[in-house]
Formats: sequence, C-alpha cells, structure tokens
Amino acid sequence: MLYLILSILCSVLLGFIFKLFQRFGVDSFQAIVFNYFTCVACGWIQIGRFPTAGSDFESPWMPYALALGFIFIAGFNGAAATVRYFGVTVSQVMQKMSILMTVPFAILAYGESSGWGKIAGFVLALAAIIFVNVPSGKESAKNGAGRGGLWWIPLVTWILSGVLEVLFVIVQKESYTAVGDPVFISTIFGTAGLLGLLTASAGWVSGRLLFSWRNVAGGILLGIPNYGSMLFLLMALGNGLEGSFVFPVVNVGIILVTTIGAVGLFHEHLSKVNWLGIVLALTAITLISL
Repeated sequence: MLYLILSILCSVLLGFIFKLFQRFGVDSFQAIVFNYFTCVACGWIQIGRFPTAGSDFESPWMPYALALGFIFIAGFNGAAATVRYFGVTVSQVMQKMSILMTVPFAILAYGESSGWGKIAGFVLALAAIIFVNVPSGKESAKNGAGRGGLWWIPLVTWILSGVLEVLFVIVQKESYTAVGDPVFISTIFGTAGLLGLLTASAGWVSGRLLFSWRNVAGGILLGIPNYGSMLFLLMALGNGLEGSFVFPVVNVGIILVTTIGAVGLFHEHLSKVNWLGIVLALTAITLISL
C-alpha cells in the first residue's frame, strides 16, 4: 500500500502545480517539455547511467514506450488545459474515470476478476462524468458560453488517460518488461520530451513561443513528482496486484485528496451537481475495486 499512497500524493501534487502555473505566469506547454527531461534525469540518477542504450531499441517493449511517450505529452497538455478551463477537480476526475477503459480491458482481455459491483460502477461512472462537467451558475455567468464550447477538452483528457493505462496493462500482462523498470519509464519520458522539444523549437523560431527560465523552473518542479507518480504506480503493479484493483484504488485517493485541496487551497467553486458527480465517481470507483 505504501507505493499506492506515494503515487496518490505525487499525482495530486501535479494538479496543484498546474494550478500554480496560471498564478505565476508559467507557460504550461513549455514547462511540460522541460518536465519530461527532468524525469529522464531522475531515471538517470536512479539507474546510475543514461537510461536508454542502443540495444534497448530491439526490446519488445520499445514500440509501447514510444507510443506511450506520444500519449504522455498529448495527455499532459490536455490535463493542463482542463485545469485551466474547468479546474483541478474536474481535471483529476476525468483522468481517473479512465478506469472505464482499463478495467473492462483487463477483465475481457486477461480474465481479471469481475462482478455485478463493477458493472454497477461503470454505470455510475458514466453519470459522474456528465455531472462533474456541468458548469455551476456562477461559472456560467463568469465565463459565458466559453467553457461550454470547450467540452471536448476533458473528454480528450479522459480518452488519452484510458489508452495510457491500457497500454501499461498490456506491457505488464505480456511481461515485455518489469513495468517498474526505470529504463522503460525513462524511455517513455524521453520520447515525450523529444516530441515536445521539436514543437517548442518551432514555436521559438517562429516567435509564437517565448523562452523563459521561469518555464524551465516550472518544468523541474513538475518533473520530480511526475516521475514519482509513474514509478510508484508501476511498482505497485509490479508487486502482483491486479490492474483492475490498483487503478481504481489510486484514482479514488486522488479524487478525494484533490477535491479537499482544490476547495481548501484554491477556493474552487463546485455546484451541488458537481458534488453529486464527485460522490458518484467515488462510489463507482469503490464498486469497481471490490
């Protein structure tokens, strides 16, 4: 359980850091790019050498690592946009509802345990996704129709989070590598970093993006808990726990701690419908984990 708790704390910290980016004028995209190179540095320190060697490109896990790297940077930017327009709580709930993909896949493809509780949980989770994204009266008056036209952002965030977890389940179940292997993790982060750097470089050259050391500092601040969240989650999976148990339990903890922190620290406003959605999400994840 220690690895699960550490993964929860690191994941919650990520959402709060994104929120602080807005307050201190940090460009989320550039910070995300530098965050991935910070993650690679963390892997380098853990292993004691540069994480990826030439021979690794012949490993069976390499195609998954490359695909995961692409999804990582796309999903992270989606999460940052969701935090910006919908708040920390909505962002975390949408990411954690990824179990609607992960758990059915683990059950159908690999025969993990199932039951009526999980079926009921899926139904409640679908309702939760709808309720948690209904803007409150205050938000509607403040933001007008702007947020309503961006409904697809949390949806894309949810889809990418689900695909991400499904790929991790495949790597674990097929034993392509130990999912907690820092070489595997660092390769994912390195791929995401290189893709992001290419895009950022084009922005710097064209003038669309302005380089700032503030963004570098933000990336370092983001990268350390990001590496920890992934490492501890995969270490929990590597201890033999079923993915249909690990992901729901971690997700429940993240939603609970994030909601308390977002309301207490950032004074985010949640309507009664939003709170109902959060309660349904917690109930759904609990049922799925039974």
